[in-house]
Amino acid sequence: MSYKEWKAPDGSITLQVPEGWKASEKQVDKCSVSWAVLNPEGTASAFMNNQIMVLKSEDARAMYKSYGLAGIDNVPVNGYLGAEDALSNVVAPLSGSGNVKVLGRDAALSSQFSQAVCITGLAACDAQVFEAAFDYKGTAMRGYYLVNTYDFGEGTTWWINLWGYEAPGADWEKSVGTLEKIFTSVKVTEEWAARCGGSSSGDEGVIGEVIKSRQAAAEKSAEEWDKYIRGE
Repeated sequence: MSYKEWKAPDGSITLQVPEGWKASEKQVDKCSVSWAVLNPEGTASAFMNNQIMVLKSEDARAMYKSYGLAGIDNVPVNGYLGAEDALSNVVAPLSGSGNVKVLGRDAALSSQFSQAVCITGLAACDAQVFEAAFDYKGTAMRGYYLVNTYDFGEGTTWWINLWGYEAPGADWEKSVGTLEKIFTSVKVTEEWAARCGGSSSGDEGVIGEVIKSRQAAAEKSAEEWDKYIRGE
């Protein structure tokens, strides 16, 4: 498979994208971006989805609407959750997915991830790295995720960062190498780093450890996946 370097329109990041795959990027704020790379069939992807807003109450929604904030009708409402529960109870329903099952956890990488993203001063923060299975429109899916949930403690919102890659479970073994290559190829450009004081799309050292971690957990994860597709 051949790859081409793709540079985000705003100049923030570069990625290695397979021929025929589609890359897209959305600027969240002046120093944060979300990106995704999707295969031609639209079934497998690598991505970083930053700053997913969660409202703490319906009263908060009403308040933001009174201020004229657009798009607030579709923001989920939930009390603060840790990373795994946030994926199951907030992110999955938003995407139309369900029946999320964690197949394997990486405690060492989760600790490193937490140290990188759970900065001093947050009211709450959780960062976990794990492999999971879920159902999407009748298809058994599988994914590898770095999930960070955090709360500034200001009373109305909390946030989720969801990074990783996913594919149909039946295609996982043939897709995972490509997805890993895309995911670990993200680089922040020099001009973006100069403007924003470093990497805004995630700690590249943490991302680089994903591959090592996944290899160590591969045998156990494969066993858990077999149980999942058998319905055990």
